[in-house]
Amino acid sequence: MMKFKIPEIKGENIKKYMVYLILVFCVGVLIFLAADIFSNIFGKSTNTKNDKNVEETVAKNIEVVGGGMSYEDRIKRDLVDILSQIKGVGKVNVMVYFEGSQETQPAYNINETSKVIQEKDNQGGTRTTNENNKSVNVVILNEGSNTKPLIVKQVNPSIGGVIVVAEGADNVAVKEMIKNAVKTVLNIPANKVSVESMKK
Repeated sequence: MMKFKIPEIKGENIKKYMVYLILVFCVGVLIFLAADIFSNIFGKSTNTKNDKNVEETVAKNIEVVGGGMSYEDRIKRDLVDILSQIKGVGKVNVMVYFEGSQETQPAYNINETSKVIQEKDNQGGTRTTNENNKSVNVVILNEGSNTKPLIVKQVNPSIGGVIVVAEGADNVAVKEMIKNAVKTVLNIPANKVSVESMKK
């Protein structure tokens, strides 16, 4: 049986080994710190870029309305706000008829796989089978403890008609200004806009 002898370290050799050990330790610490710094820099920039892309996609495709206000309510509010600022209009009430309802289209992650299987039977013939698999999953965003689908498109209901009741609608010029303003802001034809005088 072979025996291994550990060489004895004496005198100056001890100092050399200690210096080498300290150098190796310092180099290891430097490598570890450098790796940590690089991973933080590149990792954060990548994550920030990805988060920014997600935020931009959501911001572009989802109309964020404060206080849970719906698209319909916001249209009515904006119409009242803008019409009441027109000279001579006075107090305004608005009713908007919407055709259909708001629809949202989530982003989908689609995975398709295809496989060709060849089998030989006892008579020497070959049978070929094609297998196609497709899975469709909704893309989910994590917001803290909550999750929600990533919306890529929001389809708002079309406007079927608008009725504006205004104090200043007795004046023909003011009535025409109101009608033109509604047509312009909602991009609808004149026959879908009715302007009436408010009772005194």
